[in-house]
This record gives sequence, structure tokens and C-alpha cells, in this order.
Amino acid sequence: MNSKRPGVVKSTARAATGGVIVVAALLALMFFRGAGSGTGDSDSSDTTPGMVTTDSPSEAPETLTDAESATAGLTPDEQKALSDRVLSILIDEHDFMIGIPTDANIVYQPCDLDRVVELAGHAEGDSNGIRVRILQRESARPSAEEKLKTALAGAGIDVDALYQQSEFVP
Repeated sequence: MNSKRPGVVKSTARAATGGVIVVAALLALMFFRGAGSGTGDSDSSDTTPGMVTTDSPSEAPETLTDAESATAGLTPDEQKALSDRVLSILIDEHDFMIGIPTDANIVYQPCDLDRVVELAGHAEGDSNGIRVRILQRESARPSAEEKLKTALAGAGIDVDALYQQSEFVP
């Protein structure tokens, strides 16, 4: 019985060593090839793999900077409402209000639905992709909430970009 014991230990050690080598090889392969998403989709229109373009910035079409385009046509209050990259919308009965942050708290200013949707389009979104925070008073009507969500969806703002707080705002 003692003669078989060293053979089992040797085969276990070999299997463990082989497993470590396989894992190390896979990690090295992923590191050198890049992990990637595996979808094969690419933002590039070039079909030649591995090609890098070196376009100079002067060849790019002339556009507004991000700061200029974000503030174009917005009032100072609307710029403040978008300052934290997420637009807060309060529903009170059938009315909509945008949240404007101040030093102490948030002040809600009445706004029509079309303007709310336009402002939501300017919201960049936080790290979770949330662009619009929906708040409600106890007097908020479900029809107003549905109208807002439908208008936002029509403007290309997906349900995943909305956050609806469960508590009511006084």
C-alpha cells in the first residue's frame, strides 16, 4: 500500500502544475490580445483590422465645443438645473417643475413639458447612465407621469436613463 501513495501525490502535483500553466497561458493570451467585448462591433468605418488613423485635429469639421453646445439657448437657471449632469423633474398634479440647486437646497421652477424634454436631452447623465431624476408630490397624477415618460421616450431617452424616487417630495 505504501508503494501506491507516492504515485498519487506525484500525479496530483502534476495536475496542479498543469492547471497553473493553462491558467497562466490564458491570462497571457488575454493580456496580449486584449480582452475586448467579443461582439466584433466597432466604431470605426475602416474594415482593415489593426490600422490606426492619424487624422490631425485641423481636418475635423468645425463644431461647437461641448460647453458651448450644452449652454446654447439655455437660461442661467436651466444651466444650473443641468449642472450636476442629471435633470431633476418634480411632478405636482399635472404640472412639471425642474429642480434648480442652490447653496442650501433645491428650488423647483415651473416648466412646460416640451421644455422639460428639451432640457432632458441636454443632460449628460451620471456614471450610471441616469439622465433624468423623477420626483413626485403626493398630489402627482399618474397620467402626468405617463405623459412625461412617453415624451422622454419619444425624444430618445430610454427608460434605463430614468430614476424615479419612491418617496414623495413635500
